[in-house]
Amino acid sequence: MAPTSWTAKTLLLMALGAPQAAGVALRRAHSSDADADVTTIRLHATTAAYAPRSGARPSLSLLSRASARRAQRGRTSARAAREVAYNTLRAQAQRIHALQYYGKVMVGTPPQTFTVIFDTGSGHLMVPSVRCDSAACEKHKRFHANESSTAVPIGWADDPLTPAKDDTDRDTMVVNFAMGDAIGQYVRDRVCLGGEKSFCATADFVEMTEESNNPFKDAEWDGIVGLGQSVSDAPEFNIFGVLAANSTPSMKMPVFAVYLGQDIQDEAEITFGGVRQERMAGPMTWVPVYTEGYWQFQFTDFLIDGKPMNMCNKYGKRQCQAVLDTGSSLMMGPHDDLGVILKALGFARDTQMNCTAGQKFPKLGFMIANKTFEMEPDEYMDRSADGHKAGTETCWAHMMPVGDTGRGPIMVLGMPFMRAFYTAYDVKQKRIGIAPANHKAAAKRDPDAVVEPLVALRPGG
Repeated sequence: MAPTSWTAKTLLLMALGAPQAAGVALRRAHSSDADADVTTIRLHATTAAYAPRSGARPSLSLLSRASARRAQRGRTSARAAREVAYNTLRAQAQRIHALQYYGKVMVGTPPQTFTVIFDTGSGHLMVPSVRCDSAACEKHKRFHANESSTAVPIGWADDPLTPAKDDTDRDTMVVNFAMGDAIGQYVRDRVCLGGEKSFCATADFVEMTEESNNPFKDAEWDGIVGLGQSVSDAPEFNIFGVLAANSTPSMKMPVFAVYLGQDIQDEAEITFGGVRQERMAGPMTWVPVYTEGYWQFQFTDFLIDGKPMNMCNKYGKRQCQAVLDTGSSLMMGPHDDLGVILKALGFARDTQMNCTAGQKFPKLGFMIANKTFEMEPDEYMDRSADGHKAGTETCWAHMMPVGDTGRGPIMVLGMPFMRAFYTAYDVKQKRIGIAPANHKAAAKRDPDAVVEPLVALRPGG
């Protein structure tokens, strides 16, 4: 269990997409000794798909030189292919049921504030540059490096501490997204996460010099904060890793934690520097990161209404594998495995079917570190009577069968799982914490809270 003396920085996520506006608190929380100094800032939800699908690539003008530099790097073509495969799946999920949470990050001296996605499935901080004249950039806050006294242009990702001699000595990063792409260059500057009392440190990031209209032009956010376990070009680009090791004030626990409310209008939050006990309905279980890169862990079986499915032994010592991903709005898994699970849940042929109003569905469980973590039916599926005769409905599971992720058979546990469970990420001990989420606490308000109205948006505006 967590100690009671750290200072945690919490960003409160409130969802846009509800049919009515909801209130949101902007306050210093006093709910427990463990987070007496928590600073809470509201975040919002967006329905724009954005998943980055590949890593750094040189521009054509720098192709020959950059390829020589990259040949010195340990980033092999096989690893790049795995990242493309995995992130292509994330992009598919977002196109189907996109919903992402965003908040604030501050960059530079004096600080320039950006609205950003917090994504555990990617590895870089990316913000628009003032040098970007794309129509998409013009609609968003842009980073003015010349207005920051601490900004240093970086030449090459594999030499992240060496300033660029001039603009001809700078590598170019191209990132493909679900429906477009962006081009950027590397910068080193002061980065702060949190609210009134932010954690700040000097880190490397990407300033985007070109952006396609999709997904950027109409997005509610400016950029992305990648919180992946180890998918950055270099440790200096791992924003939370840098902050955990070198932040001012010092981070007592090198941990961030994610809480998502059950419904679109409910509170949700990302906490930096610790976990919040009141967000947990039971003890937290810690499991080690199984494979460096994403927040990946081992589990040993699926359960249907508590009954073991005995599906993981076929993978040998590896057992079943899962990744926690705030950038995925569905739960995705191998075709064969998910087909068995869907059938056991009552979905015989597909993730969607006609059902009766009174039809009951079983619980879906995961055996993690010899403990059972169960999802209620309304946590892994939805149902609607729209367009149906009385007593009949459409039922659909928030799941998607997928092919090879490039990392072997793996379950991508996106938002449905993360609404059911409070999750924590320890960058120092390389472990993941999972606890049943306490949604009753989500409705509580600090009596000293300042409540502001929140505008509700549906997909498409």
